[in-house]
Amino acid sequence: MQRKLQIYLLLLAGLGMITGACSNTRFLADDQLLYTGKNEVIVSDSGKIKDRLIRQLSESATFYKPNNSIGGKRLLLPVGLWLYNYHKPAENKKPGWFYRTLAKEPVLVSTVNPEVRCRKLESELFGNGYFNASVWSAIDTNSHNQRKAGITYFIKPGKPFLYNEISFEPPSDAVDTLINRSKDDKVIVPGDVFNLDKVKSETKKITDRVIEDGYFYFNQSNVKYTADTTRIPHKIDLRIGKNTDALPNATRKYFIDDITVQITGDTDSANLYQRIDTINYDGITIVSRGMRFKPEVITRSIYFRKGDAYSAAKHRKTTTHLNSYGIFKLINVRYIPDIDSLANKLDMLVELTPAKDISLDLEANIVSKSTGFSGPGFAAILAHGNVGGGANRLQLKLNGGFEWQWTNKSTSSLGTISYNAGLSASLIFPKFIAPSWFINPKRFNLPQTSVTLGFEFLNKIQYYRMSSINLGFGYQWKKPNRITHAFYPVFINSINLLETTTEFDSILTANPYIKKSFEEQFIVGMKYDFTYDNSATKQPNGFYFQAGISSAGNAMDLLKKISSEEGDRPYTVAGNVYSQFMKFSTDVRYYRNFRNKSLAFRLYSGVGFPYTNSVVMPYVEQFYSGGSNSVRAFVARSLGPGNMHIPDSSDIVDQTGDIKLEGNLEFRFRMSKIIHGALFIDAGNVWLLNPDETRPGAEFHFNTFTDQLAVGTGMGLRFDFNFFILRLDVGLPLRTPYIENGSNWLRSMSQIWHDKVFNLAIGYPF
Repeated sequence: MQRKLQIYLLLLAGLGMITGACSNTRFLADDQLLYTGKNEVIVSDSGKIKDRLIRQLSESATFYKPNNSIGGKRLLLPVGLWLYNYHKPAENKKPGWFYRTLAKEPVLVSTVNPEVRCRKLESELFGNGYFNASVWSAIDTNSHNQRKAGITYFIKPGKPFLYNEISFEPPSDAVDTLINRSKDDKVIVPGDVFNLDKVKSETKKITDRVIEDGYFYFNQSNVKYTADTTRIPHKIDLRIGKNTDALPNATRKYFIDDITVQITGDTDSANLYQRIDTINYDGITIVSRGMRFKPEVITRSIYFRKGDAYSAAKHRKTTTHLNSYGIFKLINVRYIPDIDSLANKLDMLVELTPAKDISLDLEANIVSKSTGFSGPGFAAILAHGNVGGGANRLQLKLNGGFEWQWTNKSTSSLGTISYNAGLSASLIFPKFIAPSWFINPKRFNLPQTSVTLGFEFLNKIQYYRMSSINLGFGYQWKKPNRITHAFYPVFINSINLLETTTEFDSILTANPYIKKSFEEQFIVGMKYDFTYDNSATKQPNGFYFQAGISSAGNAMDLLKKISSEEGDRPYTVAGNVYSQFMKFSTDVRYYRNFRNKSLAFRLYSGVGFPYTNSVVMPYVEQFYSGGSNSVRAFVARSLGPGNMHIPDSSDIVDQTGDIKLEGNLEFRFRMSKIIHGALFIDAGNVWLLNPDETRPGAEFHFNTFTDQLAVGTGMGLRFDFNFFILRLDVGLPLRTPYIENGSNWLRSMSQIWHDKVFNLAIGYPF
C-alpha cells in the first residue's frame, strides 16, 4: 500500500513538472496577460470587508474563474490549457472528442475586463444606498512570470443613505387615491437603507393596484419618486406620486365593450368545408367553424362581461381557465381600444386554436428484481379531450407487464410467468356536478368533477392470483391559485384473492397480522387532499406542502350496527369483511434555487389507524419504504418494519407498516443543457402501530425509532429532454435498520459497493 502511494506521488509530480515545463504564456500576444484569479478585495476605509452586503456584492461582481481553478483559485494542473496550446488541431481538421471535452481557452485579463466590473459594482452599491461609492482595480503581475497577472479590487463605499420621511402626493384624482393606498402596506419604511430592488417592488405593487382598478395603460413609469438628499446628510426624504408627464390614457379608466371569441385554425381538415357560425351566448359573440364546443364551455371561462372595468386578475383567470381545458393549442387574448379616443372602451378579442381531440400515449419499461424476475411493462393511454363538445376528458388506460425468473426458476401452481393487466377509465368534467345548494361554483377556481372505474388482475407466481375493482367520484378545485383541494366523497376498492400458493399460505399461517390485512380489503370511504405548491415558479425559495386524510367503513358501520349485534364482528357486506380505518399523510418539500444548481429537501410522514371493524390496516393501504422515489439505496419494499430483517428480500409481503417516516436531501447541478447531475442522501423506514408477536422489533417507539432508520447516499444523472426527464440513480447503503456484524453501519467500502442499487425512473423523485 505504501509503495503504491509513493508511485502515485511520483507520477503526479512528474506530470506537474511536464506541464509546468511547457509554458502556456509563450502563445500569448505582446499585450495579453494570462489571468490568475482575483487576489483580494480591499475596502479603503477599513482595509477589510466588514459589511456583509458589500462582501456579497463584491464577490458577485468581481468573480471570474481562471483556468484550472476550484472556487475561483488556481489549484489544479493546467491540463486543459496545455492541451489547447500544444495539441490544437490544424484549421482544416475537426477536433476530436477528447480535445473538445478537456481543452480550455486561456482566460485573459482583458477577458475579465476589470474596469467594467468596477463600474458594475459601483452601480450595485448605488442600488443599495451607497450613492458616493467608488471602485477601482489594480493589475498585479506575477513576479516569476510577467505574462501572468491577478487583479486586486479597491472599494470606497462611503456612508449609506437611509430613508428619513416617506410621504405621498395629496390625491387630486382617482389614480392618486389608489397610489395613496400604499401608505399602510408599503415595502419601504423610514430608517431603512435605500434599496433599489425594494423601490422596484413598491413600484410594481402600486402599478398592479392601479391596473387592477381598470387603468389599462398605466405602467411603472407612471409612478414618480422625488428624493431630497440635501436637507439632512445621508438621509432621504422620499415623496411618491403620479408622474404628471404621463400620457392622458394612463390616467383613464377603461371598460370592456364587445367580447368576441374566434375559434380558428381547426386541426381537422374535414371541418374546413363547414360554414362559419356566429352566435351570441351570455353576452359573448362566438365565431367558429362547425361549433365543436358548447357555448357555455367558452363563456364560463371568460370572467369579463360588457361594462366591466378592466382587471388584470380577471385576465389571468380567463387565460388560466381556458388553458385548464387542455383542448386548445394556442390562446391569444387581445384588447382593442375604441376608435373614439375619448370613449375609454376596450373590445376584447379571444383567439383560440383547437388541439386534436384524440391522443394516444405509449409507455414502456423494463423491470429487474433481485429475486431474478425480469421483464417488460407497458401502458397505452387513449384520451378524448372534448367528449360531447363540453371539454370533458375521457381517458382509457391499458397497462400490463410480464416477469420471468431467469435464474433459480421456481415451480408454482400459478404457472411460470408473473404478470399483471389492468384496464381503467376516467371521465373528467371541467365543472362541479352537484346540486347548486350543495356547492356554489362561483366560490371556486378551475373546478373539476371526476369519475373513475378500474379493474386489475395480478398473477404473482410466488404468492397469489388477485383481482381488484375500484371506483371513485370526486371534486378538485383551486383557491387560491397555488392551493389545490381534492375531495372524494366516494371511493371504493374491492380486492379478492383468487388463488394462493403453498408458500404464501405458510406466510399467512405463521403471521395472523398479515393474514387479516389480506382478508379485510373491501374499502368504502372518502378522502381529502390539500396541496400548496409554488415550486414551479422561478424564485430562490420554492415550497411544496401536501396533506391528506382518508377514512373508510364509517358510514357502512353505522348502517350495520342497526341490523347486527356487536358480537357478530367483524361485520361483512356481500360476504366481504369491510375495512374501517383513518389514514393521514404529509409531504413537505423545500427548494433552494441558485444559478444552474439547487438544493432540494423532502420530509414525508404517514400513519394509519385501524379500529372497530378492523384490527389491521388493509394491505393496499399500508406503507412501504425503499425504491426509486424513496430510500434509493434499498430495493422497494425491502425495509422494515422496524428492525426486521429478511436476507435477500424482494417482493416480501410482510415488509409493510402502519407508520412511515422518510427524509431526503438532494443537491442538483447542471452539467450541460441536457445532462444534469445529483448527489443525495436518504433516510427512512416503516413501523407497525401495534405489536406483532411474529415480528418482534417492528413496533414504533419514540425512544428507538431513530436507531431503526435506514440511511443511503448516492449520485445520479438526469437527462432533460424538455418533454420528459429520464433519471438514473446509483444508491449506496450506509446504514441498515437492523444490526449486522455488531453494527447498523456498513463500514466496508467493498460491502457498500457490493450492495449498491440502480434506479431507472421518469421524472424527479420529489
